[in-house]
Amino acid sequence: MNRNLLILLAGACGWAAFMPVGVKYLAYLGCGLAALLSLARQQRWGELWRSPGFVAAAAFWGLTLASVSWSGASAELIVGQLWLYGMLLVAPLIALACPPELGRVALRQFGLAAAVVGAATGLAQVGWLPASPLWHSTVDAEGNQRIVNSLVLSLGVAMCLLQAWQSTQPGRRLAWLGAALLALLGLALQDRRTGMVALPVLLAVLGMAHQRSAWRRLVLVLAVVALSAAAWQFSPGVRGRLDEGLHELRTYQSSDTAATSWGMRLRLAEHTIDMVREKPILGHGVGSWLAQWRQRVQPGLLISIHTTPHDEYLLVASQLGLAGIVLLLWLFGGNLWRAWRAGPDGQAALLAWTAIAWTGLFNVVIRDGKFALPLLLVAGFAGALQRARSAS
Repeated sequence: MNRNLLILLAGACGWAAFMPVGVKYLAYLGCGLAALLSLARQQRWGELWRSPGFVAAAAFWGLTLASVSWSGASAELIVGQLWLYGMLLVAPLIALACPPELGRVALRQFGLAAAVVGAATGLAQVGWLPASPLWHSTVDAEGNQRIVNSLVLSLGVAMCLLQAWQSTQPGRRLAWLGAALLALLGLALQDRRTGMVALPVLLAVLGMAHQRSAWRRLVLVLAVVALSAAAWQFSPGVRGRLDEGLHELRTYQSSDTAATSWGMRLRLAEHTIDMVREKPILGHGVGSWLAQWRQRVQPGLLISIHTTPHDEYLLVASQLGLAGIVLLLWLFGGNLWRAWRAGPDGQAALLAWTAIAWTGLFNVVIRDGKFALPLLLVAGFAGALQRARSAS
């Protein structure tokens, strides 16, 4: 394929992270298909099976498939979750087949897209953004898509800072810092907590990856904590949302009548832990959480509308038991460790997998395609840069 066309497509994939879910599927699966064709043409199947990331993803998906035999869930739920967890297999394909230079293009465009969305959010705040269907999945997004945008914006801030850190030209460094500030503006103005909670972790990880001295790492982490505290105090939107969540935790009572966001999350966790206690080794099987949940909660209550425990680890533990958690930690932990060891070329992958692993504590990031597709797309392209270091 023409090199210029490949560069154009890679850049478009960077922007797809903020597009409607159908565009995300098109970008992610299109890249996966292109990766398969490339590996087949070059006869590199052996490399795929020697790839630790692919092996871990295949092992986790294999257990998910095997659990169909003991799951009592409907066929619709089983097929849906098999499909979504199968998305984990595509990211290592992209990482293995994508040339590093195309990975760099995609990640830079992802950072620019985050800056544009941040700027558009700022313009909307002051009433200067014209109405347009272009903003349907970003500024005007509703429901889970707003939460996804919050998380992806936080990852965009970190990626822009990484580009600034790695730039050797002062002009480019300044431009990337400006892009990071625009993305940060959008994150601060939106009304979801997910990105606010994720960004300090991403910044701390990025800072530690750049410092070799343990003392410098400690100082940098303390600086991130101080800056986060300052943002809490001086940004009314950030402070309001986090104070609201902390108040919900302090006033929580263990009851199915919990009506606050974080209160319901705690009650979801309590019921899900009960599911895990019943079948701790292999769980209730793929797709089983919803049926188990409905057996435990009275219909008609506000909390009964939930369809997931809002925690990827709890979901996996309830459906695949301890065996599933071990494989999921192998998958996430292995990707994080390899990215850390890859040095500067692995830092983009380190950020992507940190976002996935950390956010899994309070969202179902793989089970929900709106979360999984943009994060895994970024992880795949970031893995191409990491592979360049591994191959050298």
